[in-house]
Amino acid sequence: MLRILNLKKAYGGHDVLRDVSFEIGDRERVALVGANGAGKSSLLKIVADVLQPNDGGIRLQGDAARETAYLPQDAGISSGRGLWDEMLSSFPELQQAQIELSSIESAIGEAASAGDDERLQALIDRQGELLEAFERLGGYAVEAEVAKVLHGLGFASTDRDKPTEAFSGGWQMRIALAKMLVRKPGLLLLDEPTNHLDLAACEWLEGYLADYPGLILVVSHDRYFLDRVTQRTIELEDGVATDYHGNYSYYLEESARRRAERKAAFDRQQKYIARQMAFINATKANAARAALAKSRERALEKLERVPAPRPEPPRITLKLAAGKRSPERVLTAEGVSRSFGANDVLRGLSLAVDRGDRIALVGPNGSGKSTLLRLLAGIDTADRGKILTAEDVNVGYYAQDQSQTLDESRTVVDEVLAHAPSGWGVESVRGLLARFLFTQDDVFKVIGALSGGERSRLSLAKLLLKPRQLLLLDEPTNHLDVPSKDELEKALNDYVGAVIFSSHDRFLLDRVATKVAELEDGKLRIYHGGWTAYREAKGELPLAIAHEEAAATTAA
Repeated sequence: MLRILNLKKAYGGHDVLRDVSFEIGDRERVALVGANGAGKSSLLKIVADVLQPNDGGIRLQGDAARETAYLPQDAGISSGRGLWDEMLSSFPELQQAQIELSSIESAIGEAASAGDDERLQALIDRQGELLEAFERLGGYAVEAEVAKVLHGLGFASTDRDKPTEAFSGGWQMRIALAKMLVRKPGLLLLDEPTNHLDLAACEWLEGYLADYPGLILVVSHDRYFLDRVTQRTIELEDGVATDYHGNYSYYLEESARRRAERKAAFDRQQKYIARQMAFINATKANAARAALAKSRERALEKLERVPAPRPEPPRITLKLAAGKRSPERVLTAEGVSRSFGANDVLRGLSLAVDRGDRIALVGPNGSGKSTLLRLLAGIDTADRGKILTAEDVNVGYYAQDQSQTLDESRTVVDEVLAHAPSGWGVESVRGLLARFLFTQDDVFKVIGALSGGERSRLSLAKLLLKPRQLLLLDEPTNHLDVPSKDELEKALNDYVGAVIFSSHDRFLLDRVATKVAELEDGKLRIYHGGWTAYREAKGELPLAIAHEEAAATTAA
């Protein structure tokens, strides 16, 4: 059990956590939600004992007291060890037994060759002791679990001896997560665990955590993940915690209902107070009724006031304009290939994009999604094949790596002015930026100092500078909070142009996509519908391909 008691944490006089208290029982899986800056990561760090609170305490009992493991957002491992050895380093006694067993195997061969029977027998006896210890420590089960977890998180069997520092930052985060999972700690503290995971790894992790034998407290902007993994939701707002006994979708409905009830109660009381004040003001000058007016005045003074509803946090305002009507066929790609050294990322793929298409590009990390979007945007050039964009089609591109499209040395307002059409002045740009929550002095921030969420909002704002008939979006929901994701979904669904986007956000894939383009082995396969339809069709792959080929033949 995890008990959090009257926790307080302040930064520079600002109370992030004011009076947070709640309990989580063994085997509960709980989501910690709230706006950016609400204190979610701070709370996880306090529970993990890497950050000290100003007041209050943490109590761990049962499974939670046995072992606590914490995965921060910036987790990563670069130890110099190979992947397999790094995983087994979580079990030092077991690893030591393995090292000694490996050494003894060589020594046994040498003793046998030398005819040293006495030494040979001693080595065989020691080998037996080590094998017994290896089995007692669960060695075979541990190795099987390590192999299962590594495979589930997307590691190939050929990665076994690869040094950890040879992996990218995203894969090093997976190593850190894998090491935590194989130890099965009693309390898992996860801060954005699906960051850097592809969709297959996300789905595997969801299934793994759904049966996890310990307690889980998780922060995530992945709504699909929270719905599948968690049974309970704790919201941090204004420094206090509010409990919801259900998953994320339940929390959204229930929190909206509670807000509506609080507002209705406040409005009723305000009307009651207004009526009483009107009566008091009308009668207190009347000597015959002054006592009654005074009585009601005292009653109002004693009335327990319903708190005013908290104002809704500001949201971005996003409306995507396509401008003039584009041709029916917006873009055609034929026989497109792209290689990096000996790595053939795209292999003669073809794609047709029509007005109104909303195509989700999916595939494992490294399959070439970003490469394809950059080729379609005209930023890079294909090695072979051709990409034709219809006449007068204006293309908007949103890069996953914001440094590709933002000048780090500029201020926010200067960056937008540099890309604005002629006739746009500072006031027009500031009006646009205000819709993306850049107000007052925020517009003079240097881009190099912006957070990930601020960079994402700025890049979205730049898309609105002029009408575009084709949008190419590479992970547009990265770093966006949930309200901003909702606004993006609505805007894309209202947009009459064509969209091709890559995303790990399955809510976005389900709610926006009219087609799913799966990129695998350098080729594209098209499925009709969103994420759910795509997953269903994966079980009927030949039929789905045949259907698409028939449709393509008919169109031709």
